Amino acid sequence: MTLTGKWKITAVTPLASMNLIADFVADEAAGTFTGTATNEANGAVYQVANGKLDGNAIDYDMIIRFGIIPFNFHLNGHFYEDGTCDGVGKAAKMQGTYKGYKL
Repeated sequence: MTLTGKWKITAVTPLASMNLIADFVADEAAGTFTGTATNEANGAVYQVANGKLDGNAIDYDMIIRFGIIPFNFHLNGHFYEDGTCDGVGKAAKMQGTYKGYKL
């Protein structure tokens, strides 16, 4: 299983739940990845920054807006051979989780 491709993600935070379509492009040799996540409800696009890949573990940053307030989330998680993924995200004192599957 490779990270590269589209993923359907459900993220849950204390402020909101979001359904996202993530589109990741991994460079396994360099241990990095880039990409975006699009909020299905409003079309907002969030950019992946500082994407690191170590086997099936991922670590990255993403600025996500709730209304007019931007939050810099640091996210980490895993993707699995069965095509699923999960992880956590933290911004200031807020923490959320996400789960998803490869499309």
